Parts: sequence; C-alpha cells; structure tokens
Amino acid sequence: NQELCRELGCSEATIRNDLRELDQMKLIQRTFGGASALDDTYGGVTISDHLNYATKEKFAIARYVAENVIKPHQSIILDGGSTCLTLARELSHYKEELSVVTNSLLNADTLAQNPHINLTLPGGVYNMTSDTFDSAGTLAYYQNVYADCYCMSANGLAANGVTLTMTADANRAVIKQRIIQQASSVILLCDHHKINKTCFHKVCDVSQLTLIVTDDNCTDEERASFEKLETPVVFAPVGKP
Repeated sequence: NQELCRELGCSEATIRNDLRELDQMKLIQRTFGGASALDDTYGGVTISDHLNYATKEKFAIARYVAENVIKPHQSIILDGGSTCLTLARELSHYKEELSVVTNSLLNADTLAQNPHINLTLPGGVYNMTSDTFDSAGTLAYYQNVYADCYCMSANGLAANGVTLTMTADANRAVIKQRIIQQASSVILLCDHHKINKTCFHKVCDVSQLTLIVTDDNCTDEERASFEKLETPVVFAPVGKP
C-alpha cells in the first residue's frame, strides 16, 4: 500500500477505500495484503482462471440451456470459453442424439465421453491460451455449416453490441460472425458480470441474438440493463450444483 501511496500521491485510507469499491464492482478480488484482477475487458485471463470465477452463475446458465434450449436431434455449434465448457459438461450426460461442432479442444474432450453426441472439430491452428481453433482453415469450414443453434460466449455485452477482449485473435470475431449469419438461432451465454462492458473486437449487434441466458445473481440495475437491450433474456436461477 505504501508503494501505491507514493505512486498515486494519496493516503492508505484512500487506497483501501478504492480497493473496497473495485471489489464491490467485481473488478478485483481483495486478498490479504493486496488484490487480484478479475476484469477481462482487455484480456489476459486464462480459461483456467475463468473456470474458477462465477462458478455458480455459469452452472446455472449451462443447466438452463441444457434443459430448456437444446432439443434432441439438433445440430449445435458450441463456442469456446468457460461458460460454454460448463455447458459441454452438462451435455456430456445428455441422453438424446445431438450433433455438436466445437472449436474448443476442452469442449471436444468433454463431449467425446457421450456416445449420443456426433462430435466434429473444425480444425485449423490451435490457440492454447483461448483453447480454440481460430484460423483461415477454421473459417473455411464454417462457411458450409448451417446449425440449428449456436451457443456463443463473449467478454462484453452492451447496447453497442457483443464484444471480445483486445487480446482475442481477430479471426475469432470473424469466425463468430460467419456462424451467426448461418445459424438458425443464436444463444448468448453471458454471466451478469459482463453486462455494460465493451471490449475491443465487436462480434455482432444485440439484435442478431435470438436469446440471452444470464444468471439471477445480478443487481436490479444490471437486470434493467439486460432488459433494455430489447432481446429476449432469461435469468437462470443460481442454486447449488
């Protein structure tokens, strides 16, 4: 704290108050003697870190989608990201036939456990940090794929659109845009911490979404922000897994 005080020219009390406020805003997590960043607006958070953050919210979203959105015998494109990986874990127990395409190696490894799922990986160049295949070859594959449902992840959601972090490969946004154009429905899986966040790469307008599935741990202000987007939204109940 003393180093921050010298750097910022303020008192320790001010630093403590600012850290408390950032913690309440879910931008950091306070620790003994310091804090760690949670906000991923500009990238740099690995998928492993994401899996340990907002776990109950992601489970609620994934459970709702598996039980209420996805239908037997559908063709599904499942995006990368921690919330979609949570959905993959739910679908690993799905009892009906599904055809699933995913550009995530972790998703594929999880879904391969279910004999009812016809699984496809598009291929391309693998990005270990994001756990996705994002290359020209990946895009070429999706140009000829028409799915019933695209379950999509994002880093930010606001009135100006759905966005990805600055560190995301630009190919990822282009691939998502191609899938959105060709999928019959586009479902955004988005925990409430991502509302009113605008990141670097724009993926699509909110009007291009069929449904937003978030969690009900949001504040009244966050709930109002979701509802103002004028796209159907579901607030999945957060309970114990």
